[in-house]
Amino acid sequence: MLFNLHLLRALAALAVVYFHITSVAGLNLDFNIGAHGVDVFFVISGFIIAHIGSRTPEHFLIRRLIRIVPFYWSASLLVFGVAVMFPHLLRSTQPDPIQLLCSLLFIPRETAYAGMFPTLILGWSLNYEMYFYVVFSLSLALSGRRAPLLCAVLIALVAAAIGLSGVDQPSIMFYARPLVLEFCFGIACFYALRLAERHAGGLRSVPYARALLLILAVLAALTLGLEEYHGGHGLPRFIGAGLPAAVLVFALLMLERIFGVSAKSRLVYHLGESSYVLYLIHPYIIYAILRLLIHNPDALGAFEVMSVIVVLLAVSAATAVALHVYFEKPLMERLRRRLVG
Repeated sequence: MLFNLHLLRALAALAVVYFHITSVAGLNLDFNIGAHGVDVFFVISGFIIAHIGSRTPEHFLIRRLIRIVPFYWSASLLVFGVAVMFPHLLRSTQPDPIQLLCSLLFIPRETAYAGMFPTLILGWSLNYEMYFYVVFSLSLALSGRRAPLLCAVLIALVAAAIGLSGVDQPSIMFYARPLVLEFCFGIACFYALRLAERHAGGLRSVPYARALLLILAVLAALTLGLEEYHGGHGLPRFIGAGLPAAVLVFALLMLERIFGVSAKSRLVYHLGESSYVLYLIHPYIIYAILRLLIHNPDALGAFEVMSVIVVLLAVSAATAVALHVYFEKPLMERLRRRLVG
């Protein structure tokens, strides 16, 4: 169990929630950051896939499908139903059956009304996740022991080939976005941690190593926030946000695996386990509440704004935990028993 990754997943999901609460569609605040929680998720995903795929490669793709498909399909179908029955409630989703089919099959498709976003808006990142799973499964088939390295190489080569080909089809260019390299950063964290574990004794004897890793993690998190607040400082996102995210992930992994410093908490565990649900559903929760109860966000005072933010974060998190415990988790366990054993 990697407790620090649970903490990081929870914080990354809450950061994305904060970003949408304070966005133009929400409270429209100047201090609108948190979108780089997605970059942290991508790095974590690269590490987790390499970690799990190397330890238990059996049924890798089936286990990953069980992890992401059931809730995503359920939420997508629910949103599509709302779009059919109550279209006035949704701004960027239409009852488009072709878009729904592409969404359920994790095929990126551009539309005039939503760009590259699928039926469930934040499912765009799951299109990348599924791509990563398929490439990693292929890598496992080609070279089990070197699958993480081969996967990273294949992802980078595909992105370079598409970029150099001159293709301008959005569904193909989707896989050439530099964002995919953040998944490779996660794989690099996997190899770096494995090397560190081989020299754990020597690393533990380094003076102030634990404190330095804590400082490094804090600085990486601050860098992510400042980079987003200042619009990227002119750097590509995979560098300006992807590299600090990788440093943050690696520092927290080192603290737990080498120095025994971990966030062992039931609250952190449940939030981390529910972070996937929280990430997918929170826009529908926060915007529904804001439209029903807050008709003029600009009229709110500073204390009222802070209160609204805290309440929306808490309601979103509580709803996600409840859905995970009473719907997602039992469904996944049932599917694992039937499909994996």
